[in-house]
Amino acid sequence: MNIYKDIIIHQKLSSATQEERVLLSCGGQYYEASPAMAELVETLQRHATEEEAIAAYTEKKAGRYTPELVRLIIDKFIIPLLTPKQQKRSFLYEKELFSAAAIDKFSDTFRFLFNRWYMLTVFLVAVSLDTWFFFRTPDLLLFNNKVNIYLVVGLFVFMLASSFFHELGHASACKHFGVRHGGIGFGLYLNFPVLYTDVTEVWKLDRTQRCVVNLAGVYFQSYWLIILLSVFLLTGNDIVRYLILVMNLGFVMTLNPFFKFDGYWLASDLLGVPNLRQRSLELLGYVWKKLWKRPEGKRPYLLQIRPLERYRLLVYSVTVNLFMGFYFVYVIPTFLYRFVQTFPDAVNELILYLSNRMMPPFALLRNIGMQLVFLGLIGYLVYRSVIPLVRRYGRSFWLQSSCQRRCTPPCR
Repeated sequence: MNIYKDIIIHQKLSSATQEERVLLSCGGQYYEASPAMAELVETLQRHATEEEAIAAYTEKKAGRYTPELVRLIIDKFIIPLLTPKQQKRSFLYEKELFSAAAIDKFSDTFRFLFNRWYMLTVFLVAVSLDTWFFFRTPDLLLFNNKVNIYLVVGLFVFMLASSFFHELGHASACKHFGVRHGGIGFGLYLNFPVLYTDVTEVWKLDRTQRCVVNLAGVYFQSYWLIILLSVFLLTGNDIVRYLILVMNLGFVMTLNPFFKFDGYWLASDLLGVPNLRQRSLELLGYVWKKLWKRPEGKRPYLLQIRPLERYRLLVYSVTVNLFMGFYFVYVIPTFLYRFVQTFPDAVNELILYLSNRMMPPFALLRNIGMQLVFLGLIGYLVYRSVIPLVRRYGRSFWLQSSCQRRCTPPCR
């Protein structure tokens, strides 16, 4: 059996690199490769044995590669593709809620909505009404005392339903462009609970189509937004105003290009740079080595792409790393500091209410609950990301120390 036939060679990968790149897939994972690498895989698939394939490849390349070098390339770059590996997790925690088969009927039915004129009309109407809402609504951010537990629960249910509809948009866009989608699940990204849709096969599409898939969730939610804005225009209802504000806040979070939400993937496809976050860190490492005159190693991706995308990636790399530094160095420590300063007083106030058999104000319960939830999410983030690093490096240190003790000559 020819094991190399498990590798699927797709069309050219749509990216911003100066040299042509080819998309490969194996075991449900996708890889970026050079045309020469794809040609070698194809040669291996055509011949019965590796020896025949290597001989044919070296003969075709007219002596540019020796059989030994081709064998080294196969062992180093192609064999690892065939090795079963654990699927790389995008989230600290993830759980599929609905299988692809469970949402197939919906995505098949609504894929027609991705006609370009439908999309353009919906976005224009939504943006126009939303602009009117923000500029013409008096007391836009005023929250009165009518906010209670029922309203909070209602807002939560609305956010959950809207987010689920958002994910159905991604699935429907995949069907529109003829690629399969996976299931819809729940995940924890950093300290954000999120819903997600498996759209891995969008790498088969060109950059414009991938951008449409990235915007598909916001596009589907825009239908809801138009309905809510129309109702508010007619009634001026405060609860509808809250729902519109919540949905717009969701758009801001979703289209944020720094966290791995839709805005991140949109930025990745607009720039034509797969693994955008990794490429931005790669650039920092390269600059650091240059400054300290250390071996630079592999040339960073930034230097392999076209000039226009190069400057865009440079701006993104600097901005995203400043933002992530701000989030981890300032936002989270500030929350923890304020938590230590204010939480004990809030708990004492709650105890006083309960000890006097009085119902605590909803605002007090809400503040305590939200602080505990955020603290719990930060704790889980630390547990799933920092602790494994400590264990790994701690184990390496222990093994090194143990080896030194075993290898040290006995005292005389």
